[in-house]
Amino acid sequence: MKNIQKFVLGFVLVASVFSCKKDLQEINTKNDQLNDTRPEFLFTSATQNYTLGRRDQLQAKYSNAMRYMQYIVDDNTEKNAMEAPYISTTQTNLPNPGASVYTDYFTTTGRDFHRIIEKINGIQNPILKDGYTNLRAIAQIMDTYDAWKVVDIYGAMPYTQAFNVAQFPVPKYDYSWELYLLFDKQLKQSVDTLTAKTTGQIDFSKQDFFYGADKTTQRVNWIKFANTLRIKIAQRFQKRDPANFTAVLNDIATKYGGQIISSNAESFGYDNLRDWNNNTNDIDAILTTYDAAFPFVEYLKSTNDPRLSLMVRTNDWGSNSPNYNDVKAMGTAAAKMRLDSPAINTSRYIGKHVFSASTGNSYGWEGQAGAHQFSLTDNTQRTLNYVSKIQGRLFVKNGGFGNSLTGTTNLHTDETVVDGSTIKMRTPLLTYADAAFMMAEIAAKGGNGLGKSATEWYNTGVTASFENYKARAIAGNVPGANSASLGDYLTRFPYSGLASIYSQAWVNFLIVPDEAYAMWKRTGYPKFDDYRAGQTNKIGDGSGIAYLENLWTGAQNLLIPRRAALPATSTELGANLNMAVSDMKAKDASYGADRLDTKGRIWWDQQ
Repeated sequence: MKNIQKFVLGFVLVASVFSCKKDLQEINTKNDQLNDTRPEFLFTSATQNYTLGRRDQLQAKYSNAMRYMQYIVDDNTEKNAMEAPYISTTQTNLPNPGASVYTDYFTTTGRDFHRIIEKINGIQNPILKDGYTNLRAIAQIMDTYDAWKVVDIYGAMPYTQAFNVAQFPVPKYDYSWELYLLFDKQLKQSVDTLTAKTTGQIDFSKQDFFYGADKTTQRVNWIKFANTLRIKIAQRFQKRDPANFTAVLNDIATKYGGQIISSNAESFGYDNLRDWNNNTNDIDAILTTYDAAFPFVEYLKSTNDPRLSLMVRTNDWGSNSPNYNDVKAMGTAAAKMRLDSPAINTSRYIGKHVFSASTGNSYGWEGQAGAHQFSLTDNTQRTLNYVSKIQGRLFVKNGGFGNSLTGTTNLHTDETVVDGSTIKMRTPLLTYADAAFMMAEIAAKGGNGLGKSATEWYNTGVTASFENYKARAIAGNVPGANSASLGDYLTRFPYSGLASIYSQAWVNFLIVPDEAYAMWKRTGYPKFDDYRAGQTNKIGDGSGIAYLENLWTGAQNLLIPRRAALPATSTELGANLNMAVSDMKAKDASYGADRLDTKGRIWWDQQ
């Protein structure tokens, strides 16, 4: 009782100090000051809607990594639009895949986690301060994760001198080849703190959108995530520093009992608070702007993957489409003949080719934009989408239907539009399946598999992936999701080497496409293959190995950007920015000609 009283009294005393007149004046005159509030509520502010606080963050997922990794393609046949995300051999103004993670880190997430840590460090009452030991460790894990996401694609960033204007008004840049070791040290320290089971910790489960749903497992789940992240970061740099990679694995195996994410419930992600329903038409681009890409759909079809119906929406060529039924019943003779043409693929799952040369007639409707018009005998028309859409219900509530602009156009009879508040969505960031495929690769290469073989991890990954997508599909009202079954899939497509692991990881990364992009840069998988009309190719060949389409223009294969351009965010940072670019070029010539040369590579990007 006395300890509780001291805790409460201590907090009151601390609050009174922070609310002095001088501090209030600073808060009112400085934009970077926070009103005094408890650290757990600052954690809420820093993490609610975390990576989806703005609509452009989801749009960037569509336009960059999901297109690069050929999950989706622009519903377009215009040559320049189809080629815009990619790089030609003669191009000088290169596309920039930079997401908002850089500016977000310095203006929101990184800034806020540093504030939390500084606030806890500044608490004078020792009992009160000790009560925030675990929250401080978790804030450090989050800061490390966010900073790693930045340097992973940019290669450099101000970090060790960031957020300290008084001492470092013009911070220097730190580099990927330095930071990966610092990140590992910080994660390990946080795990040690959480493992210590310090008593008297404040309960912030209601402020924890990641693991707070079950406060009995909250602390252990953060440990498992941090350990899993340590391995993932070390794996990024494995080819540059194999000794560190081995040491991290052995450390986690021996000191921490191999504790990594070991169930879908332990996957790292967060519960969405934002209502993505009815008022956010621009994020409905997954339905209105993009089609499912041919390589992804054909791979799933060729293996009869039970995730196909969970990941891809059926096209309009069937009886669950009211427009299709109208054309069948009331279409003109020409419309009916066109609808039932023998040349039309009767599958309900059709992907659109991603390369610009596919728009010619020789590639059929798979090379065309999705929508086709059919005339009825009453002089009206119906629109039918021949190519399928990626299942938008994995990304936005109601899959994009039901909003003020998209309405319920082409809604199928087995699909529903419900009140968005009845749909609970969770954004995944590092899943159990991801961890399993990571460990499968490690075991396959002879590394420390933490007690399991490559085959065991592969089977675990496929099963976890299926179960996760099924659960998400059920929660999002995807038609038929309840009856989906993994069946004999693992018997038909068992582990068969690294390519099978990478293929399954590619499928699994649909909703975490940045990781598919990173895997492709790190491993070269999925590999590219030519798709030419009338010629054999490996796209969806039934082998169980995934391939991407070469980005053929008719004259050359385009390239995917490999890194982002460091932002020129401030004139004060100009000299340090120029030094950072020079240092990265000197460290590795493959960085490219300058900061804007996005076909260049980050130091870890070594196939």
